[in-house]
Amino acid sequence: MPSTTPPAPRSLGKPLQSVPCYDGDGIADAFAAAGAPPPFVMWRPHAEMVECRSTTAFHMACDRLTGGQDAISEDQLDLSCFGAMKDWLAIVELAEDGHAYRYAHFGQGITRFYGRDMTKRTTADFPAHISKFYTEIFGEVRRRKERVLTVHQPPDRVFITTWRRLLVPVVDTAGNVTQILTSNNPENELRAGLEILPASVLIVDADHVVRYANKIARQSFDAGNYGPWSRTMFDYAALDLQIRERPEDILAHGITQTCTCRHIKHQRIGQYHATVSAARYKGTAFYIVLLQPQD
Repeated sequence: MPSTTPPAPRSLGKPLQSVPCYDGDGIADAFAAAGAPPPFVMWRPHAEMVECRSTTAFHMACDRLTGGQDAISEDQLDLSCFGAMKDWLAIVELAEDGHAYRYAHFGQGITRFYGRDMTKRTTADFPAHISKFYTEIFGEVRRRKERVLTVHQPPDRVFITTWRRLLVPVVDTAGNVTQILTSNNPENELRAGLEILPASVLIVDADHVVRYANKIARQSFDAGNYGPWSRTMFDYAALDLQIRERPEDILAHGITQTCTCRHIKHQRIGQYHATVSAARYKGTAFYIVLLQPQD
């Protein structure tokens, strides 16, 4: 287990990349076995150090509730105080087995990215290395009664580079941690580039499930909604697109597929010119489907 001596807050402006990797009870080995780098953990971070605007806003909102203390009291906890941030918040509490942690609240924004609502489910329902990390870090928050910033890489099929989370203890009148309030912020270095493209782009896995759509695609096919990312191309965009090669084969042979596909919307049939290429993301090959409407 990690050292029981809480470290002093780090100096302002220290980049997160320089914080040592976390290796509580073999966490680094568990992540390595899953093909992922070890997570970063920073106890008692200053708001200026979290390197994410939405996480900083959450940190400061908690400070306003607590007067700058680490923990929020149960009678202060009101998710409506966080406004639009509520969609990116989760609340966990110790499950009946006394080991795992159950989600009492799992924000809609997190659900759309993760593809599954974890409300009433526990940390045991995540992949093994994620479950181990979550269970241990939640236990450490209960013991230390301090805030902690964590950054980790999710499983391959979640189209996110990292989850950046700030965990805040919630205490009862006796000072015991009864819940943990968590801000969850997804990051993906590919997303910014795809968002500004003036054409619809779908990121699709080898099973033809849409894992991400840029802004134009979301507006064209899903009324601007952000996920969930668990629908097939036909279910998501009503496209009859047939892709001949697997994404691994497209990458290996450098062959880009072009074709015209039909799209059904409000009982009207339209056409798109589709260009299908592939890219590798965190070791997994995905289709990149570029769609341009045909007059």
